[in-house]
Amino acid sequence: MLASLLLGISYGFAAGVSPGPMLGLVITQTLLRGWRAGNLVALAPLFSDLPIIILAALLINRLPPAAIGWLGILGGLFVLFLAYESIRAVPPNLSDIQASPTTEQPGRLLGRAVLTNLFNPHPYLFWGTVGAPLLAGAMAGGIGHVALFLAGFYALLVGSKLLVALLVNHSRGWLSGRGYRRVLIASGVLLAVLGVFLLRDGIVLAFF
Repeated sequence: MLASLLLGISYGFAAGVSPGPMLGLVITQTLLRGWRAGNLVALAPLFSDLPIIILAALLINRLPPAAIGWLGILGGLFVLFLAYESIRAVPPNLSDIQASPTTEQPGRLLGRAVLTNLFNPHPYLFWGTVGAPLLAGAMAGGIGHVALFLAGFYALLVGSKLLVALLVNHSRGWLSGRGYRRVLIASGVLLAVLGVFLLRDGIVLAFF
């Protein structure tokens, strides 16, 4: 069960700090409206990912092991691409973001963030390729493994975005400094390792 938790934590951290529409929205709203606005945006995956996870669970229940293996191969390649993106990512240009005196209702801001995540292709690609074989492995160990994997994943996915909002709120320079670059590189290396293992497991299921 510890392995499921650590796997969820690893993927959650890497997904949380890697560049993408949701992280961009967290940073933008924090700069425009403060830490609380960034926090609301960071919580969006908790409200939008459940249908995607259910679809992934239904998918893996209908597929033979070889098909899940092919999903693992595609997922591994996708994760390796995310690793490349993370390592090569360019910090955002903060000069393009101007502070706004206007306020936005929390419910409206959260709704906009949820919609952004629903139209973001990354969750669908992740749960349709990477998540499906990972869920299959967790389900083989029982509901406790699935719960720990999801708990670790979302604790770090949301938690890392909350931390980014806090750091951005206290120091704009953090985004363009070496600290953020090092985090992105570490995230990329972690994703590369996870992608290789997922690719290996997918090849085993698909061909052996």
